[in-house]
Amino acid sequence: MNKIIQFIFIMTFPAFVFAQGGGNAIYEQNNRYLQNKSYNADADKVWMERSDNQSNYQIIKNGNNKEMIFTVNSLMNVTADSYLAIFNITQTGETAKEVNTLVNSKINGFKAELKNQDITNENFFTDMISLVPVYEIEVEKKLFSRSYTEVPKGFEMQKNIHIKFKDENMLDDIMTSAANNEIYDLIKVEYFVENNDTKYDQLRTKAVDYMLKKKESFKKLGLDLDTIYHIISEKSSVVYPIDRYKSYQAFSGTSLQAKKSKSVTKVRKPKTMFYNKLPYHKYDIVINPAILEPSVQFTYSLTIKYVIKDPTKKIEKQFILVSPDGVVKTLKID
Repeated sequence: MNKIIQFIFIMTFPAFVFAQGGGNAIYEQNNRYLQNKSYNADADKVWMERSDNQSNYQIIKNGNNKEMIFTVNSLMNVTADSYLAIFNITQTGETAKEVNTLVNSKINGFKAELKNQDITNENFFTDMISLVPVYEIEVEKKLFSRSYTEVPKGFEMQKNIHIKFKDENMLDDIMTSAANNEIYDLIKVEYFVENNDTKYDQLRTKAVDYMLKKKESFKKLGLDLDTIYHIISEKSSVVYPIDRYKSYQAFSGTSLQAKKSKSVTKVRKPKTMFYNKLPYHKYDIVINPAILEPSVQFTYSLTIKYVIKDPTKKIEKQFILVSPDGVVKTLKID
């Protein structure tokens, strides 16, 4: 009877570990949790995620077979090649012509200042959003009643300004020029990366090399994965900084003694935002981990599923002949 030897591998693969100092965001999160235990856990899970290593290897029992699933997660931080800032202008006036003249005056002044910052007309675009009438309530007095009627009193126009630039440090000067021309609403800043396919190729190469090293380590333990039927799948994505900004409100709460007083006047607590990159503890490979400015984060996941069949027991049949005189003889049958 053949012996069946089963190997059970319990391995924890090294991942990147980073230390981070505390800040007001941590203080605010902990304070909010203690003061309001009914907070939304899903919304705040980014703060509560465990930083310990995640296992990327598992064995699943599937009938008489075992499925070994091995996953390699990789991430790359990339500085954007160009940026797009979008500003909004909202203007009201008595006539459509007046509104359009006022808006174009601000846009032309803004464009003239940007030329001094080497932003040409090719990198400047005006997007017409809307032109709608503005209504006011007119009261009409009658002998025994009053009527309120909406009547048009002017127009409201909205236009967006798109500005493309190469250096993120230029945004400060762009905003100053916008404010000089009474343009204050910065809607968003978009990030663009050229040659995205080369970024994924680099991540794929790193993930495959990582996988091959792990297969060699399994082979040393007696499991040759090269001879096993397997299925390969991959998944990639990209995360832009605009999706990773989080808001928080950090302040020290009122003391218990002060809360008992009815003369406490509450003041407005300012809110702010900060860039919160994807955490590294779920990734086996991180390229360009130390970043200074908000970055575009490319991710690539490589998964291989191996189907390991359990060896069946070999049944050996023997034929024994017993003669009339009691002699026992084993027969060999091919």
